[in-house]
Amino acid sequence: MKLTVYGSFNCPYSFLASLRVERLCGLGVADVEWRAVVHDPGVPLGGLPVIGELAGMLDRELNEIRGLLPVGEPYPARRPRVQPNTTLAVAGYSAATGVGTSRLRVTLFDAFWVKGLDLGDARVLGELGCPAAPPEATMQWWRDEWLGLERPMVPMVVFPEGTACRGLGALKRLADLGADNGASR
Repeated sequence: MKLTVYGSFNCPYSFLASLRVERLCGLGVADVEWRAVVHDPGVPLGGLPVIGELAGMLDRELNEIRGLLPVGEPYPARRPRVQPNTTLAVAGYSAATGVGTSRLRVTLFDAFWVKGLDLGDARVLGELGCPAAPPEATMQWWRDEWLGLERPMVPMVVFPEGTACRGLGALKRLADLGADNGASR
């Protein structure tokens, strides 16, 4: 089954979607095109320190996500110190090609949500193997397609017939696909 998934590297829900997509792809259940988007372009280029209200919001989101997990499903995310502007990460990811693209997505999510690295830092991105690329046509095409969907949010899963699931519904559908196909949760 061919799926298109829209997600943001600085979204904890998108991180869970990425983990579930990896399991589905590993099982041969789905062929996924992951389209990274900058879902909050208002984050300044230097990022925002995760303190106060932002820290509280992320803690609530991480707790909500952990409450959704079935027994045994890993979700190693922790609250980051900085909420980055992900434009450089998305630009580099959109310039990546071939089989390494999926690996790069996994690396970027892990670097941010598990290791706490700043995905807004070009040096960090280079060390992670993310191509240095200016925002380009693919990145803009993904964003335009995403914004053209009804009620765009992240994560979003678009099925072959055009049905779109968003947010918690998208996460549930990804989990259900894995459960229906014998994936361990």
